[in-house]
Amino acid sequence: MRYNTHIVKKPWGYEYLVYENDKVGLWLLYIASGHQTSMHCHPNKTTGLILLDGKAELSFFGNTFKLKPASKTMIRQGLFHSTKATSKNGAFIFEIE
Repeated sequence: MRYNTHIVKKPWGYEYLVYENDKVGLWLLYIASGHQTSMHCHPNKTTGLILLDGKAELSFFGNTFKLKPASKTMIRQGLFHSTKATSKNGAFIFEIE
C-alpha cells in the first residue's frame, strides 16, 4: 500500500495519487476551466472516471461525450481519450486505474 505526498502540476491543472497498490491506482485530477488533458491511452489498463465537481467532456477520435456528475465512465485499455473541463471553475475528477 502506497500513498503519495505531493501534487503533480500539469499544463492543464494537477493530479494527486491518492492511493496505489499492485492492483489499483486512485487519482484525483483537477482540470482548469477550458483546459484538457492530452490525447493519450493506457495500453495495459482499464480506466474509470467519476466527475466529482464541475462539468467536463470526454473525447475520443471523432466522438465527444459530456460526463455526468457522480456517474462512472469506463475507458477500455488502449483507447485514446482526452478530458476537458467546461465549467467556469474547472473540474475535479476521480480516476481509477
